[in-house]
Amino acid sequence: MSWLSTMFDRYANLPLGVFSPVAEILIFSVMAYMLMTFMYGTRGAGVLRGLAMVGGSLTLALFVTAQWLHLDNVSWMIENLVNISLIGVIVIFQPEIRHVLVKLGESVKLWNAKEVALDKEIADAAIWIAKNGGVGGLIVIERDMQVNAYIESGITIDALCNSPILRTIFTKNTPLHDGAAIVRQGRIIAANCLLPLSENIEMTRGMGTRHRAALGLAEESDALTVVISEETGKISVTMNGEFIRDLDYERLRALLRQSVYQSTSEEENEAPAA
Repeated sequence: MSWLSTMFDRYANLPLGVFSPVAEILIFSVMAYMLMTFMYGTRGAGVLRGLAMVGGSLTLALFVTAQWLHLDNVSWMIENLVNISLIGVIVIFQPEIRHVLVKLGESVKLWNAKEVALDKEIADAAIWIAKNGGVGGLIVIERDMQVNAYIESGITIDALCNSPILRTIFTKNTPLHDGAAIVRQGRIIAANCLLPLSENIEMTRGMGTRHRAALGLAEESDALTVVISEETGKISVTMNGEFIRDLDYERLRALLRQSVYQSTSEEENEAPAA
């Protein structure tokens, strides 16, 4: 038990005493949690989780073993390797670090954004696109899980979400109609975005690319996607890996209101004029 006595002697004169290691573990845990929270939804999040679980565990196990067996050269190599790896992580995750800094900057801004009834705006746009657009439509509403990887594939818009803008995007011969428009927190963040195609052969049999893309995103995230068929003009919704077909204005607006947003408008639920 000499090692235990040595540990107590080491921390006895510190301000926190023997609780110093516990405080260090808590601080590192909070830092790791904050990092993963900021990285959530980026392309590097999966890589970072893999490195943390596999690389971190192996490095820690090897370092503890080297300390226990008094392999001083191995311990020295691991300590220096960790320092060098930190530089490598900064280089590898440069886009994600920039994204974290942008999010941090945005989080301290004070917004006085105008509230909109998103269920009405999106439903109005979907009905108009189905009747007059001629090219169909794909409108993604982000929920808890961010879809940054797909936002980055499109063209940034960052405009208040409303029916006229969505109708303009999904109008024949416009440059942004081919792809998805992604809505986040009441704003159209990007358009012309590429979505993953579903590999569910049974469910996607007979579907077009737009419907497969909507289902593919629903399989990978909790986003809700409104699909307007170019051929038939029928409106469908995908979410949580499910496909809800043939929605009219009232059902679509009710589904949007129930699943994503609470309407901030007191206007009557009247279908838009054709």
